[in-house]
Amino acid sequence: MNYLAHLYLSRDDHEEMFGNFLGDFVKGKNLSHLPQKVGKGVQLHRLIDEYTDNHEVTKEIQNHLKPVAGRYSLIVVDIYYDHFLAKHWNEFEPHLALSTFADNFYTHNYWKEDWVPQKALDIYPFMKDYDWLNVYAKMYGMQRVFNGMQRRIKNRVELSNAVQWLEKDYEFYQSQFFKFFPDLVTFSQQHRL
Repeated sequence: MNYLAHLYLSRDDHEEMFGNFLGDFVKGKNLSHLPQKVGKGVQLHRLIDEYTDNHEVTKEIQNHLKPVAGRYSLIVVDIYYDHFLAKHWNEFEPHLALSTFADNFYTHNYWKEDWVPQKALDIYPFMKDYDWLNVYAKMYGMQRVFNGMQRRIKNRVELSNAVQWLEKDYEFYQSQFFKFFPDLVTFSQQHRL
């Protein structure tokens, strides 16, 4: 999963949620330098990633994308999932608008702590200024995400075309998301530490 889904899955506990976000930035098994609930969020992030990567729906989408996305197909799937979560946010979280949720995360006090990994701090200004969590809902935002990825990779895969791939088979990807995401929510609830 990408950022929005990880945050959503821990939205009722801000410490755990921040750790769930940091999961890609914190390396190793020793989490003793983190507040306890933040460390639990990092652990949950890792469980969510493993579950997502091995879920039959994710594998089906990944295979569908492999001819065009190659080894980046799983990353594309994760971003597609965040698109559908953002687009259908009110169906999953009817009591809090996505814009409010995103603003709360962008202004969280933990951004000022010395234990936040530098790589997370490096992306923070871009995440906040370009409102990454909200832009997933719109195609122009998705295009911006994939264009940014395209600039960072040294590969022949044209990730900047990922929005075209999404639009071409939109109903397929959306239906797959609705098959997968309730399973992930259940899994996450069962494995919250």
